Amino acid sequence: MKTFIKLLPNFVSTIRILGAFTILFIEPLSLGFFIVYSVCGISDVLDGFLARIFQAQSKVGSALDSISDLVFYSVMAIVIFPTLFELLSIGNWIVIGIPVLFQIVGYILCAIKFKKFSSVHTYANKFLSFLVFAFPFTFIGRIELLYNLYIYIGSVFAIYAGIEIILIHSIAHRYDERNKMVYLIKRNEIDLREDIQ
Repeated sequence: MKTFIKLLPNFVSTIRILGAFTILFIEPLSLGFFIVYSVCGISDVLDGFLARIFQAQSKVGSALDSISDLVFYSVMAIVIFPTLFELLSIGNWIVIGIPVLFQIVGYILCAIKFKKFSSVHTYANKFLSFLVFAFPFTFIGRIELLYNLYIYIGSVFAIYAGIEIILIHSIAHRYDERNKMVYLIKRNEIDLREDIQ
C-alpha cells in the first residue's frame, strides 16, 4: 500500500500523458475535448499536491511531471492552434505575443545570470497558468466578445507576471525558487544566509 501511495503522483502524471494523446483523436472544442482537457488540467494540479501530501517527491516524479507537461502542451499546440488561427484576428495574436516576449526575456535573463533555463513559479505565474488553461473554455458558444475580452485582460496580467519575473531575476543575487513575489526577495535571501550560518 505504501508503494502505491508513493507512486500515485506518478500515476496521475501518466494520466495527463494518456489524456494528451487522446486529445489528438477528438474534435477540438467539442464536449469530449473539454472533458479530457479538464482531466489533464486536474491531473496537472493533483500530481504535485499528492507528492507533497504523501511526501513522495522524487527526481523521477519531477521529470515525469515535466515530460507530461511537455507532451500535453505540444499536443495542445498541434490540436488547438489551427482552430485558433481560424477564430482569432491578427490584433489578437499581437496582444497575445507581447506578454509571451516578456516571459521569454525572463527565461533568457535567468539562463544568462544563473546558468539555469528556468522561471520562478511566482504566484502571478501560477495564476497565469490557470488563465492559459482556462482560455479554450472561452470559445464555448463562440462568443467573440467573450474571448476578445479574456485575451486583453489575460494579456495585461501576463505582462505583469513577465515583468515580475524579469525584476526577480534582475534583483536577486542567486536563483531561489522560493521567490514567489518580487517583494519577498530580500526576506528569502536573509533566510538563506541564516540557513547557511
